[in-house]
Amino acid sequence: MTTPRVPVQIPSRSARVQAALRFAAGPTPGSSLSTGLCFLCEQLAAMTASPIASAYVLEPGDELVLRGTWGYQREVLGEVRLKVGQGITGTCVETMRPVTVDDARASAQFEYFPQLAEERFPAFLAVPLLSGGRPRGALVLQRENGPFTEEDMVLAAGATRALTAVIEAERPEGAHLLLQGAGNKRGRALGLATLLSRALPRRDARQMPPERLAAAFKAVREEVLQLADRARAVLTEPCRELEETCSTLQDVRVEERAQEHLAAGVPPALALERIAAEVARSLGSHGPASRRAVDIEAFLGAVAHRLSGTEPQRVRRGELLVSVHLPGLVALRGWAAGATGAVSATPPEDSTGVPLLTALGLPVVCGLRQIFESASQGDRVALDADTGEVIVNPSAAQAAAWRR
Repeated sequence: MTTPRVPVQIPSRSARVQAALRFAAGPTPGSSLSTGLCFLCEQLAAMTASPIASAYVLEPGDELVLRGTWGYQREVLGEVRLKVGQGITGTCVETMRPVTVDDARASAQFEYFPQLAEERFPAFLAVPLLSGGRPRGALVLQRENGPFTEEDMVLAAGATRALTAVIEAERPEGAHLLLQGAGNKRGRALGLATLLSRALPRRDARQMPPERLAAAFKAVREEVLQLADRARAVLTEPCRELEETCSTLQDVRVEERAQEHLAAGVPPALALERIAAEVARSLGSHGPASRRAVDIEAFLGAVAHRLSGTEPQRVRRGELLVSVHLPGLVALRGWAAGATGAVSATPPEDSTGVPLLTALGLPVVCGLRQIFESASQGDRVALDADTGEVIVNPSAAQAAAWRR
């Protein structure tokens, strides 16, 4: 009696199977860290039916930095930063265990970034990236609705080794990197990078009287207007962008909108968050409207910090500002604190802070979209605003040449 022959089964080429095969093949050899992580995130998004897949890398200073994503704009890479233990992602790395929540908006651990507008995808699954028992970062999946199943968790956890391998292979610790942008012809600067974040402080769900919100707006206005007076005293000629920044702060419509939310029963912290999200979504436009939106978002961030009683990101004397956009408010604070220069990922016409720092004599290099992929918090950076060159982690000889 012969055994019947069973034909080989070839599975259909579903999108999920194809993504799994691409994930198994891995990114192209020689890809940059962000390119490799973005490729893997794209395949994981298809494999898990998640609109958002993101990879955070643990970097010096216990910072978790968004280095790879699928579903968000590539411009946010390197800009979105969390501390270990901060937010849902930071909690997963701190505990070295998966963390999931059906609606992050209702979670006390939720940290809001206006440029991500994560309220669209409130269901979170965060899984730590581990290597030999040490955390190297986190994988985050997001959907419109939860819950994430145990199968989702197992699949995500099984995929983390590939992400960790890319980090370990592609992260050049301390490598010298030369970048080319557009300088403002104000000489050279050497300092430690302060990568500026647009994150709002942790949400406070408590109701507050309208007077307290008004006081926060007033305090920020007064602080910045005082800095503007200091700047005018050292400027040799009027600076249109300085006056543009001050005009934005004195526009009462933003505060009136926040008070309208408050009158409708929305907590003030959430009201500022909603307005910041609206403004962030308008940054895709160009020209004066986009530049004004940059300044309004920075103003709202400063008010949110004042309202929460937390100090905004500190800039110390001798440091370099590194940002996607450079709002006038941030430029004024950096100049007053003793910053030696700035690097912006976007062109000079996109921010009021670039021409303002130029008028104040500080060197600035713009248009370096890859700066957030190349620099970490506290890296030594040398910039030449005459040639547009920026060196991340310069050698001792290069640093000495910059000091001459």
